[in-house]
Amino acid sequence: MVGSRSRRHRIRVVRLSFAEIMDRCTIGDDSRLFIDGAEIAVAYYRSGYAPTDFPTDKEWEGRWLVERSRAISVPSLAYHLSGCKKVQQVLAQPGMVERFVDDAETAQRVRKCFVGLYPLDDSAEGRRAYAMAMDNPSELVAKPQREGGGYNTYGDDIPRLLGGLSVEKQRGYILMDLIRAPAFSNVLLRNGKLVTSDVVSELGIYGIWVR
Repeated sequence: MVGSRSRRHRIRVVRLSFAEIMDRCTIGDDSRLFIDGAEIAVAYYRSGYAPTDFPTDKEWEGRWLVERSRAISVPSLAYHLSGCKKVQQVLAQPGMVERFVDDAETAQRVRKCFVGLYPLDDSAEGRRAYAMAMDNPSELVAKPQREGGGYNTYGDDIPRLLGGLSVEKQRGYILMDLIRAPAFSNVLLRNGKLVTSDVVSELGIYGIWVR
């Protein structure tokens, strides 16, 4: 968020760290969120997706203050957690989708969208996944609980990664079957120049759940 008014729409926008939220924001008896006496309608998070964004309890308290209020959080805490790799892995377990989707046929259609997702904890399933990663890493991706694909580990780098971690630290990762998307030729804009290259596509669906 930026500390200025939108010239076009005349909407006041204020940028705060999570710690500053605790210093400047308050919640009224009716759960409305205020900053310097003005009510806040929407809280849009440009950070909060990595552990380093919460160095002290004050940052956690700032995030929770907004979540407790009537202001629209983008994303809400529940929506935020649903994007975590471990939550996605748990949702892929047998019976989990059915907790949220009553119709069996619809639940099955949802499951067809999943690839294999495996824990890397000290359970029997987690140890099987670890052995699978050591024996056949070329078919897997190791993913930490971080936002974005830049933190992922692929192929022969997976055994080196996991071999250097204790079982406790391995719990911070999941394994996923590698998706081999079909490649096709397309034109890219790189450094101001058009370049023809083989590419793969990823479907991104943009939307928001307002609770």
